[in-house]
Amino acid sequence: MAPLPAPATQLCPDAFSTVAQTRCLETALKASDRQLDQALTRVAQEARQVPGATYKTLWRESLTNFYRTSTDPLMQEEAFRANRRAVCADAMSVGFQGTGYGSSILRCELALTLTLLDKLKP
Repeated sequence: MAPLPAPATQLCPDAFSTVAQTRCLETALKASDRQLDQALTRVAQEARQVPGATYKTLWRESLTNFYRTSTDPLMQEEAFRANRRAVCADAMSVGFQGTGYGSSILRCELALTLTLLDKLKP
């Protein structure tokens, strides 16, 4: 797995106790999910405002047919969170090495969300 972006690593340092680190990661993940909701809503609004039907049709068909999701930002976020959890759980189970499993999954989920947020920047 790729290393976490620097801000996530600094946000919940390894020096924290396991409990404190888990709480910190849960708080950071909730905050990043709120940012993701806003970013997906902004992208959907921008897509709907593009003049003409061609882009809107390609956007809608790409999301619904190719990516098997929705043009509804709330449904996109829900699908992303479910897939994110599954990917991180699978990845962590492969390398499971004792304690810290839960915080490792949270750290993975946070990294994936921050990466997506970076891609959705205006």
